[in-house]
Amino acid sequence: MKKEINKSLSVKFIDYEVQNGYPSEYKIRKWARRAYLGHNKNSVNIKLASVSEMKSLNKKYFNKTKPCNVLSFPDALSSDHSCFLGDIIICGDVVNRESKIFNVDSDKRWAHMIVHSMLHLQGYDHILKKNQQMMERKEIYLMSQIGFSNPYHEN
Repeated sequence: MKKEINKSLSVKFIDYEVQNGYPSEYKIRKWARRAYLGHNKNSVNIKLASVSEMKSLNKKYFNKTKPCNVLSFPDALSSDHSCFLGDIIICGDVVNRESKIFNVDSDKRWAHMIVHSMLHLQGYDHILKKNQQMMERKEIYLMSQIGFSNPYHEN
């Protein structure tokens, strides 16, 4: 039996238009809420970015020249994260291309990117090996809670 989805998280969409191969706002909201580990009222913004936008953001903030699938920007102004977790910026074209490259269902890839970025907003990272292992275990668990298999054993 799956546990009830945490409704303490408010999800605001910015520039999000469902296109062919993109999941609905309903699905993304459900995945984000499942990945929210807190119980206090909180919110997150999710923005859909074009490939060129994502390339620009990746260059500006991470000095990388390619577009990436998703970027997470935790709220740096609030020390207790009591009402706003931060922003998730996702590039649908990159995510869909990866789902084809990895031969993974599109919804599963999108869900993994939302879960992964939600964990980043909640303080998880994968810089150190031990942190990476902890984060991946949490991702695998959360993905199973929303009905998807281990995202790291597909490739």
